[in-house]
Amino acid sequence: MEIKQESRGGWCIVAVTGRADATTADALEAALVSAVQANAKVAVDFSGLDYISSAGLRSILQGARAAQESKAEFMVCAPKPNTKTVLDVSGMQHVVRIEANLPC
Repeated sequence: MEIKQESRGGWCIVAVTGRADATTADALEAALVSAVQANAKVAVDFSGLDYISSAGLRSILQGARAAQESKAEFMVCAPKPNTKTVLDVSGMQHVVRIEANLPC
């Protein structure tokens, strides 16, 4: 998994590529929590994410929890169809805003 962060249009974009699984979930969680603690608006770009496990889902939840505590706006954007299916089946859309496109 690779994580890149950039600022664009007032948003912190956290781009994730590869796999979010038990091996990489801690790094993803750390990146998301750090991003929401330092930025008022965070969009997680999943357009390059090929796979997400329950450990990866937990990382998103922890990022969302940190955003709530920091009063930051947080969303997951542009998931591939297979990733979107996992997000939908898990009920993640009830906890985290999920958008088809990046906000900026």
